[in-house]
Amino acid sequence: MARSDSVRNRARLIEAAREVFAERGFEATLDDIARHAGLGTGTAYRHFPNKRAIAAEVLTEATEQIVADARESLSVDDPWTALTGFFTRTGARQARDRGLYETLTGQGDQAEQERIWPEIIAAVTELFQRAQRAGVVRADAAPQDIAAIFALLGPAFAMSRTSGPDLWRRYLALVLDGLRATDRPELPAPPPPLADLRTILRAGK
Repeated sequence: MARSDSVRNRARLIEAAREVFAERGFEATLDDIARHAGLGTGTAYRHFPNKRAIAAEVLTEATEQIVADARESLSVDDPWTALTGFFTRTGARQARDRGLYETLTGQGDQAEQERIWPEIIAAVTELFQRAQRAGVVRADAAPQDIAAIFALLGPAFAMSRTSGPDLWRRYLALVLDGLRATDRPELPAPPPPLADLRTILRAGK
């Protein structure tokens, strides 16, 4: 096969993987991706040894965009708007991309999941702390709570695929209301330690 054909086929496989994983998540196979790309299974396996290899390549950009979103949110003057805007953008990405949600909740490549979440939490920490200093987020909330929040929203993302694309926004709004600094009792338990991150993420499976 000419090098130009190989490059084109790889690009077709990657684009097909984006579409297939977004719709079906990790239940999709490399054979499914090859069919979607209009290529033979042998061609797919010449480029990628398994579906996790192509998923890691496809979803790395998407997960890194979440970190970029968190950092970009710091440019928003209002701390509450900045924080909720980040949650909304990230939620929208996960609602339309089942593969991304499954990656973030530990159902994809474990190494990728363990790499990206500390980066996300580090980026979100500044958003949290700024909002807490402004008195708009309850003082007993912690940046690592974001992992549990998105894990818990998993059923809402799934429901949105069948019951209306914006249904998840309802439940995100309810969850975010719990973060507001208002006249409420303290939370009944402390936040989970970062060492328990994998357990937190798998709660949404």
